[in-house]
Amino acid sequence: MSLRETALDEIRTAIAVGDLGEDRIFSAAGLAKTLGMSLSPVREAMMSLVSDGTVEAVPNRGYRLVPVTHADLDEILQLRLLLAEPAVRSLCESRDPGTLRDLRTAAEDALAAAGAADRKSFFAADRRFHFLVLSRGLGERAAEIGLRLRDQSRVAHDEEKPQEADRESAAQLCTLVGFVEAGDAEAAVDLVDDNLRYFLT
Repeated sequence: MSLRETALDEIRTAIAVGDLGEDRIFSAAGLAKTLGMSLSPVREAMMSLVSDGTVEAVPNRGYRLVPVTHADLDEILQLRLLLAEPAVRSLCESRDPGTLRDLRTAAEDALAAAGAADRKSFFAADRRFHFLVLSRGLGERAAEIGLRLRDQSRVAHDEEKPQEADRESAAQLCTLVGFVEAGDAEAAVDLVDDNLRYFLT
């Protein structure tokens, strides 16, 4: 993983867990200091997030998160479902052992992190799980689009979200792996629909 990709992962996680709120303007230099990284990869990461629509540049001041409304979340959810549903159907049809192994590992990592109230690790594992669903079910382009949407649908006021919601979401991932392994496409589609609604609660 390059320094730019490492910076991207760290910044995305900071956004997910609420360390970077919509009411703040932050600089690449300040983020680089916080992350203990050099300025160049952090600046490159921020420009990627600008291109993705997650943050916007504030001239002569830095960056801030693009505000997300409930209407935005509803629209993003519908788009994510359009990708996730055929992806899990494809996975249920193939039931590839390697994919099942990787999905199970990500789901178990998410469950362990949620149980330990480690939100940073929970969001990282959850993101990895959904990347695997899309990339193995539909392909890399679909995964890139899906994760871009996911990053835009961050949880508002994340620090107030009950820890139980994290545990429930992680448990759903483990159950979803079981449905895929059994080839139960209808149950898998219903569950992935419910899991993606995590960002609406």
